[in-house]
Amino acid sequence: MLAPHELKNKQFQKTFKGYSPQEVDEYLEFVLEKYTEAYRENNELERKLRIVVTNLDEIKDEEESIRSTLVSAQKMAEKIIADANERADIITGAIKDRCDGVIAEFRQQLQAEKEKAWTIRTRIIDFKNQVYELYGKHIAELKDLSVNEIDDIVLPNDDALVAGIFNDVKTRIEEEEQRRKSVRELQPDKAPYENIEETVEETAEVSKPEEIPNQPELSDEAKKAEDDYLKYMMGDGANAPKN
Repeated sequence: MLAPHELKNKQFQKTFKGYSPQEVDEYLEFVLEKYTEAYRENNELERKLRIVVTNLDEIKDEEESIRSTLVSAQKMAEKIIADANERADIITGAIKDRCDGVIAEFRQQLQAEKEKAWTIRTRIIDFKNQVYELYGKHIAELKDLSVNEIDDIVLPNDDALVAGIFNDVKTRIEEEEQRRKSVRELQPDKAPYENIEETVEETAEVSKPEEIPNQPELSDEAKKAEDDYLKYMMGDGANAPKN
């Protein structure tokens, strides 16, 4: 596109019978003015176009950057979610395994405690049965036993439990005989031993294991002495221990 000054400086050759120079100059001035306006507008439009193009390029660059950022963010989000799910699965699995282990261990301990409790219960029942049977025999033998005969019984030196029982039985029999003696003196026609069954039952209640105070565990010598005493009470008088 020609610049306005190029049009203004254009020179034409003069010829005979040509156009009026004045009219031509005036028209050229008018054309030059309009051309100058168009030229300026064109320059302004080109400037604006360059700005728009520049902005468009920047926008395209920003759009590409934003798109790339969004893609990266999406990939990162997917990776974070995948890692979180993986860690959650690992933690959940570890917790489940740990819980299963704790529960299994607890069940084993519970079963062991149940077995111990059952064993202890069985031993207690057996012990109670043995004690009831043993002292039932003793009580049966004590029914017709006098105080003087009790004094003649030789007890194991270390058997504090048996000695305590016999001393208690002896004291009760002495008290009962003393009471009956007093009753006979006041009422000579009454039978001397009419309440002997009640006395034996009271003695049996005293001899129950639940009411016997806790005793220390016997030594081997005491256990042997107790065995000798049991043999003696069962009729094997030859094996009775000596004081």
